[in-house]
Amino acid sequence: MGKGSKTRARAVKLAKKAELAGVPGLAPVTRRRADGRKASSNYDQTAADLALKTRCRQMGWKPNAANMRKARGPSLECEAGRVLHMLCTPDEAERLWSVFGGLCRAQAVYMRRYLGARRHAKTARLETMCERFEVTGDEDLDTRTEDEKADAAVNNWMAWQGCIGNLESAQQRAIWGALWEDFVLFDTAPTVAGRAYAQALRELADVVERRQ
Repeated sequence: MGKGSKTRARAVKLAKKAELAGVPGLAPVTRRRADGRKASSNYDQTAADLALKTRCRQMGWKPNAANMRKARGPSLECEAGRVLHMLCTPDEAERLWSVFGGLCRAQAVYMRRYLGARRHAKTARLETMCERFEVTGDEDLDTRTEDEKADAAVNNWMAWQGCIGNLESAQQRAIWGALWEDFVLFDTAPTVAGRAYAQALRELADVVERRQ
C-alpha cells in the first residue's frame, strides 16, 4: 500500500470514528482527477444524513440505507414516538402514534385558539415579500370566524379529555407526562414511565376507536 493509500484509509477511519461519536464529518473537498474532471471525497455527508444516522443509533439500528429511510418517519422525531417503536410492533406503533399525535394537535390548537398561547416557543424567522399568487406558510385559509374556530378547538379538546377520563388515574398521569415531555427514554432504553405511557396509550387507543 502506497503512502497516498494509507493516508486515504486513515482519513476514512477517522471520519467513521467521528461519525460514531456524533461529531459532524469533514466538509466536502473538491479535487481534480487526472483527466481534469472534479472529484469529491468518498465520505461526503449532508446534515440530513448525519441526523438520520444519529436517529438510527438512538433506535439501536445499523445506519444502513434501509434503516435511514425508516428513520425519516415523523414518529421517530421525539422520545414519545421512539419509545413506541421499541416496545411495540411497527403496525401497533403507528396506530398508537396516530392517537398520540391527535392528542398533541388538539392541545396545540386549543392553546392557540382559546388560550392565545403556544405549546412551543416561537423562533426567529426572516420576513420576505410574497410573490404574486403566493401565500406564506402560516397563512390561515380557514373561512370560519375566530369564535367558531375557538369553539371547535374547545369541543375537540374536551372530547380528548373525556377519552382520557376513561383511563385509570395512573394511566392518565402517564399520558400527561409524555405529553409534557416526561423522560420516557434513558439513553436508548425505555424507562418505567415510558413503559407505563405505552400501555396507557394502548388503552386510550381502544377508547378513541370505540367512540369513533
